[in-house]
Amino acid sequence: MTQLALFQKRINEEIPLSRALGIRLISWDGHALLLSAPLDQNRNHQGTGFGGSVYSAAVTAAWGLTELALADLGLRGAVVVQSGNIDYLEPVDRDFYVICRLPAGEIPAKFRKSLARHGKGRLDLTAEVFCGVPTAEPQNQPVAVFEGRFVVKDAHSRVTL
Repeated sequence: MTQLALFQKRINEEIPLSRALGIRLISWDGHALLLSAPLDQNRNHQGTGFGGSVYSAAVTAAWGLTELALADLGLRGAVVVQSGNIDYLEPVDRDFYVICRLPAGEIPAKFRKSLARHGKGRLDLTAEVFCGVPTAEPQNQPVAVFEGRFVVKDAHSRVTL
């Protein structure tokens, strides 16, 4: 199984809401995580995306990026969202996808140093929500933008057997 397939299995098992929302991990290139979700499972009474579902997908993208970035560093840790805010700019009227990118395309040096010295760190992330077919290079404007702070505690080397 690929790293992404293993992580999909993990989030489905550890975060049952991700399965209920139909969240599918599309790609992770070491800089950005792309995931999708169907409108049908996430619609509200008006036939558009339910705000809580859109928020949950965005949080999942940012949390997932943090987890995958840690794994790329050879680390594991307890990752939690400390704070988050979302702006809904347009209705979600189709299947949607979320892109979360590392700041400036890389794991920030301050975050790396904090993990190395203290076994903990904070990462501020932005996740953008788009409608339509998932792509890493959207041509349209986001319909929602999530900004959140993620905290990693108890970071340590992953043991592989």
